[in-house]
Amino acid sequence: MGYDERGHCPMLIDGKCSIYAHRPRTCRVYDCRVFPAAGVTIDESDKALIEQQAQRWRFTYPTDADRVRHDAVRAAATFLGDHAGVVFDGAASPNTTQLAVLAVELHDAFLGREPEPHEVRVELTRRRGR
Repeated sequence: MGYDERGHCPMLIDGKCSIYAHRPRTCRVYDCRVFPAAGVTIDESDKALIEQQAQRWRFTYPTDADRVRHDAVRAAATFLGDHAGVVFDGAASPNTTQLAVLAVELHDAFLGREPEPHEVRVELTRRRGR
């Protein structure tokens, strides 16, 4: 479908899909905003076009709380990257997509503080057990 001059989907009206019932499956299951939201760069060569579009997203913060939450997502992504060996208990580090999604999922643990790596590992294990 392409993107408008701001890098947004042309079917996005007031921040919502204007053709929700008919939008492509990709739009329903894959949201490239997760990468810039988490502050990560897609480093997989087969996703260069996604990276190009994802980096065009800009975020606004209607409230201070929204900015604090976004900062927590970015802090979580940085932390997960820096502490992958401990947090993932020696398992393979997540790829860029997994890292960005985990940062969004775990960001509450980073609101106003930096948790210990073992705390994040416990929370990750708890969430995976659901």
